[in-house]
Parts: sequence; structure tokens; C-alpha cells
Amino acid sequence: MPVLFELEQLASYMQTDGLDAASASLARDLATSLIRSEVGATRYDALSDLSPFLPVALEVARRVLLNPGGVRSEQVDDYSVTYATEFVGGAALTEAERASVRAAAGLSSSGAFTIRPAAPVEPAVCVRWWR
Repeated sequence: MPVLFELEQLASYMQTDGLDAASASLARDLATSLIRSEVGATRYDALSDLSPFLPVALEVARRVLLNPGGVRSEQVDDYSVTYATEFVGGAALTEAERASVRAAAGLSSSGAFTIRPAAPVEPAVCVRWWR
């Protein structure tokens, strides 16, 4: 699987000198996997230029490293924590990131095939009543 970015690019994006190489590599792999899933493995593997995905990949990897649990706010006294609702954890694409990835891959965002059911859908049964 092609590498979307080098670990030095991630460190520069996060403006830090010391990133744990194993954690940074895992964050990169997770971001790559999410983007590859969204685009489709066959289409992604056929792409020669992955640079349009760089902003999303770096942001997902940063989020994975800094906030893997998706915590929005935390309070110390009488401990309270609030989780972000726009995504579950750091290793997920937001809807805006999905749209950006799909646009970068040249996938249409209109049409019936972009609708994703939330649960398995039972096939419709046509019943004809005879008199």
C-alpha cells in the first residue's frame, strides 16, 4: 500500500520534534486505511498521485495521536467528560473529510449509489391481492 506521507511531515504538521515512531506509523496506517476504504481498494491502489489526500490524512493522523478517544471537553472536580458527536474516536473520517476524499478521488457525491443505509435493509416483498 502506498505511503500517503512521511513521518517527518506528520511531525512538522503537528509542530513537534519528538513523535513516537511506532505511534506515528500506526496513525499513518490508520489514516491510509480509512481513506483507502472510502475510495475503494482497487481505485486507491491504481492512483499514481495521492497528494490530494494529504490534508485529510495528516488531520486524521494528528487526531489519532492527540485525541484517540474523541473527547471534546473534560473537567477535573466532580469528574465530567464530553465526547465529540461528529465522529467516534480519532480513527474515523468526519462527513466533511469523507466528502473531501471522495471529491479528490473523482467520485460523484450525487446519485442513488452514495446513500449508505444505517442498517441492513430487508428486500421489499410485493404482494398482490386477487379477488
